[in-house]
Amino acid sequence: MENPHGSALSGRENDGKLSNTNVLVYPSGASFPAVAEEEAGVTYSDPVDNARVPLIKLEDNLWTHLSPNFTVGSFVGKVGRDYQYARISVDLVRTIQAIQERAQAPLFIVSGYRPPAVNELIKGADQSPHIAGRAADFKISGIEPLEVAALALDEMGPHVGIGLGAGTIHIELRDSLKSWVYTGAKLSHEEFSAWVQERTKRASL
Repeated sequence: MENPHGSALSGRENDGKLSNTNVLVYPSGASFPAVAEEEAGVTYSDPVDNARVPLIKLEDNLWTHLSPNFTVGSFVGKVGRDYQYARISVDLVRTIQAIQERAQAPLFIVSGYRPPAVNELIKGADQSPHIAGRAADFKISGIEPLEVAALALDEMGPHVGIGLGAGTIHIELRDSLKSWVYTGAKLSHEEFSAWVQERTKRASL
């Protein structure tokens, strides 16, 4: 498998630029006070992207909608049972919602935010943007991963890192286009890279 996370991300969003009241506002209108890094502690550190996406509190918020189809729990999964805080990019929520609407089929997030310890436990990449709250692995009911990748590229254009898996795709917010494949994908890295380049050109026309 290609190593897609060799360096810290740079992205197109302004998650770190909050209002004067230090509140994150999601597409649903739900708002969350940003939690100070000092309050949360090293357990929730972000060595990948220097805490660009602020932490929010999970307590009693797992069922709060961040967009019409997705809740806080959608983006944290099992992490919500054992951890108090999470990083969930506003732009990522907006993007996932838009892909869901393009697909017109249920989208399921397999992996969203991961605290560093969780990422290490599952042997995620050291610089995984999941730690920064700017990546998601997901699948869409009844749609093959390559078709899901097409929907993501049509929505995001070149501002994405995208990985093709056997049953899921991975997206991460980036300034520049990057692609790779995971074990079991139907295309080789070279084939997928060429396909991504062509699809991105088509989406920009």
